[in-house]
Amino acid sequence: MKICMLTTTHPPHDGRIFQKEAKSLVKEHEVTLVAPSGEEGVGQIDGVHVVTIRRQRSLLLHPITLLSIFRASLRQDADVYHCHEPDALLLGVFLKALKGKKLIYDIHEHWPSEIPFDMGLADNTLFHAALRRLIEPLEMILSRCSDGTIAVSESVAARFNAMKHRPTILPNFSLQNADINRPAERDLHKLVYMAGNMHAFHGINECIRALEILSERYPEISLTLIGNIREDIAEMPGSQDVRKRITATGYLPPGEMYAKMTEGGIGLLVFQPHYYNVYIGLPNKLFDYMHLGLPIIASDFPEIRKIVNEADCGILVDPTDVSAITASMAYLIDNPDEAQRLGENGRRAVEEQYNWKRVEGELLGVYSAIAADCR
Repeated sequence: MKICMLTTTHPPHDGRIFQKEAKSLVKEHEVTLVAPSGEEGVGQIDGVHVVTIRRQRSLLLHPITLLSIFRASLRQDADVYHCHEPDALLLGVFLKALKGKKLIYDIHEHWPSEIPFDMGLADNTLFHAALRRLIEPLEMILSRCSDGTIAVSESVAARFNAMKHRPTILPNFSLQNADINRPAERDLHKLVYMAGNMHAFHGINECIRALEILSERYPEISLTLIGNIREDIAEMPGSQDVRKRITATGYLPPGEMYAKMTEGGIGLLVFQPHYYNVYIGLPNKLFDYMHLGLPIIASDFPEIRKIVNEADCGILVDPTDVSAITASMAYLIDNPDEAQRLGENGRRAVEEQYNWKRVEGELLGVYSAIAADCR
């Protein structure tokens, strides 16, 4: 089959859309990915035909980006349109109506809470509530036009379980990079936090406050932030001495990112409950930390709790409680054997269970069912 994947907000190299799903689907199908980017272009990457559309810088001009993506998708000779956001789904419904093709909706987020956050709306405002009440029923109506749905987790899928096409669960499990060189011994004084774009909800400020509390007890303690930071470190809490202990790498390509993460001793994942999508989220970086063999300090949220408890790979904390984060850091530093055990448990769990190869067949199965329906 010929598949056209379209995304309206994710970059063309996105970890889930391109690195996992597109590269899995291209093993059995022809795959084209239409995605926004800094510039327009057409190319072939790892067997996937990639069409990039110039992204408008202003949110007010987002409809122009949508129109360009729609035109590019309309030009594709596709049997199936695979959409990754509600506005991409809207385009997909039009494409299905115009071309009589199949439609897949891939649900990454709880969009009714994520979209208002992306627009900068405070969680407790009337406009936020009104927008959420608008998005939720609209997304449900559009999703009923699909011929299959995929969801990143059970929590994200819950709203759609009553539909005819109950979502297939495809978590953001690790890709299992075989080139990773894990050190025999880790320096547990080196804390690492990885996120593509670091916002306040990632709990960086809470981690820095914990770092300051521990800096006198552990003179060698440090924190490496891997990813794009939304605010200047100089504006973050903490003394000048603590800021000297923080390294910000900015964006790193996947290979460099994993290499930098392996230098760390403890992986931090202390998301703050700023809005619902964060609370029910199951982030990629959890499985990346596990794959690298890092013991984890993680927010005690439903989906994260399930994995950490099953794998016995870290310590769950109330992410709003700096004293709890501090105590967990100190415990792992003071108990290296336990830290190593937790890290090894996480690595083993990824190798045996939480890896993309294990769920790749589920994705291919969705398309086998679509192909059978087309006959």
